[in-house]
Amino acid sequence: MLFCIRFHWFRHLCCGLLACLALGSAGAQTVDKWNNASHVLAVGLPMLAAGTAFKEGDAAGLQQLTLTLASAVGAAELLKRTIPAQRPDGSDDKSFPSGHTAVAFAAVRFMDKRYGGAIAPYTPWLYAAAGLTGLARVEAHKHYWHDVAAGALLGWGAANWWAEPIQGGQMTVLPSSQGVAVFWRRAW
Repeated sequence: MLFCIRFHWFRHLCCGLLACLALGSAGAQTVDKWNNASHVLAVGLPMLAAGTAFKEGDAAGLQQLTLTLASAVGAAELLKRTIPAQRPDGSDDKSFPSGHTAVAFAAVRFMDKRYGGAIAPYTPWLYAAAGLTGLARVEAHKHYWHDVAAGALLGWGAANWWAEPIQGGQMTVLPSSQGVAVFWRRAW
């Protein structure tokens, strides 16, 4: 029941953020709004993960989250410095991969894998928020779609490697004839 109370505000936050972005004006202001939204999500999702672990008194979970985020950020930064790729806005050559998206997906996958059953009703919302982080980076002209996809895979992989489940839940990504198939399975 406590989990339901804690996560209830998050659903409203995501819906409100989507509404604000949808109602935004054209031009540079919209780009700035997308950029700000990506920052909020890239900070907010790891804070939510850390807050959840802290509230649960889960010291092992906090350690696993730290390793997950450090791995995701470290891998993203290593790739950014190794593979020069110009950003869509031309601001620098560190477009590949998206660090914001890596952090967002690392935090969400950590929560999904670690606390699976306890957050089951909110897991789709959390993944949607992580996906919104990637969308916001593309709409802010900071990344291309392949940068975002690579960041998402880095974050998801880091969490999948470090997080140990307390309660079930599994997301699987498989190649398909039309791209990628995503399966989400939960034991009932």
